Amino acid sequence: MESNSGTVYLVHSSNDSNDTATIRTLFNRWFLVLTLGLLNVSNAALWITYSAIADYTQLFYNVTADGVNWLALVYPLASLVFGLPTAYCLDRLGVRTGLLIGAIFSASGGAMRYASAILAQPSFSLALAGQITAAIAQPFFMFSPTAVASEFPVSQRATANTLGSMSNPLGILLTNILSPLLVKSKTDLPLVSLVYFMAAAAALLFSVVTSIFTRQAPAPGVAGSELHQSAAAQHLTFWSSIRACLTNRAFGLLLLAVGAGMGLFTALSALLEQILCPYGYSDQFAGICGAVLIGAGLVGAGVAGAVADYTKRFITLSKVSFSLAAATSAAFAALIGRPNSHAAVVSSIAAFGAFGFAFYPIALELGVEATHPVGEAVSTGLLVLAGQLASVVLMVAGQVLATPTATTELTACAVPPPMDYSLACLVFAGMAAVLAILYTLMFNTDYKRQEAEKRQLDAAKAAADSISEAAASIGHAQVGSRPDEQA
Repeated sequence: MESNSGTVYLVHSSNDSNDTATIRTLFNRWFLVLTLGLLNVSNAALWITYSAIADYTQLFYNVTADGVNWLALVYPLASLVFGLPTAYCLDRLGVRTGLLIGAIFSASGGAMRYASAILAQPSFSLALAGQITAAIAQPFFMFSPTAVASEFPVSQRATANTLGSMSNPLGILLTNILSPLLVKSKTDLPLVSLVYFMAAAAALLFSVVTSIFTRQAPAPGVAGSELHQSAAAQHLTFWSSIRACLTNRAFGLLLLAVGAGMGLFTALSALLEQILCPYGYSDQFAGICGAVLIGAGLVGAGVAGAVADYTKRFITLSKVSFSLAAATSAAFAALIGRPNSHAAVVSSIAAFGAFGFAFYPIALELGVEATHPVGEAVSTGLLVLAGQLASVVLMVAGQVLATPTATTELTACAVPPPMDYSLACLVFAGMAAVLAILYTLMFNTDYKRQEAEKRQLDAAKAAADSISEAAASIGHAQVGSRPDEQA
């Protein structure tokens, strides 16, 4: 068992007690992962709802395309404003309390959005207020995967991190599929708002259960978890952690790479319908592309997480995946202006998703390894903040670089005049290529957390061996003294 300070104490217990404790611990861990997944899925659905049906949202709320884009843009903006307070909260109060706070914001934002849609006169201002409220919740969920994964043994962390971090794009995937199916005209906006509010409310219930009935408790014999507990006491203060991250060269390169990757993904997800519709691609096809982007990404991330857990070659995997993601983003940018190239467009965006998503959870783990003993929520939070800042920059830059479409003969956009985003996509791809070259040539780091845990494990084994030897010596001494006692 352990003290509150994190010191591991060994106690004797029955096999049944150990088995019960192990089962309870495994349940606590995986129920926490499930809760984080549900919160990320439901919050991502609130984020991307309107972007997936941008034209009908314009008509329902009587706003411009820029107005619809702001409904998505408030998410990264809110993360920039509330990101550091969120990281501090998670670092000091723990991941379970942080997730509950975020769940309350998320469900409240969903309720406000639904209210905005059922008023006699739909209120865009109330919908925007609901988006901002839900957006405050996102960093609580996005910063948490590495903290959740740190409760697992070393051999399972990359997998747990992948499941937690990839639940956000899974929510975007489901929303891109479901929203166009639910909304066939502007009068369907109240229905889709209700569906996503109910999802956020259900996730809140799971978070309440998690915060009340589960706790962090290492399973007997699982050294990785126990070592994490004792390592927690070594974490730096919050502001010392921030300073340690920002002065770490390897972490600086991760900030650039993760920022570019997240920003590019966010911009494409939010603007995908507007990027494709001028060239005759329907909302349904844009939804399919969004689904393929994330579906392929989830597969790529799952494979990469399993390979990372098995090989522990995080650096090599990150360089390969980031470089290929940059290359395939260039292919997508070159293809979108070609009408009737459905298969090529889908293939390029699938490849971008597979390699880009594979990079993300590995990069989060590298951030923890490069900055140990900085708390997981702090290093992950800074990486996500970099991505949110890049998201704002790229979404604004995309709208600035967009130009009026030369011809409207092919357009499938419901609201004219359509804008051409092909130049913006080419600029984004060029940025990704430059950063991929820099990252591949310059990034390297020691696995500091794994090395610290190995030292702790070796020390624990040495202590256990000493105790065994001492016990054996005492036993021999007692046996040797018995003849004299009999005499």
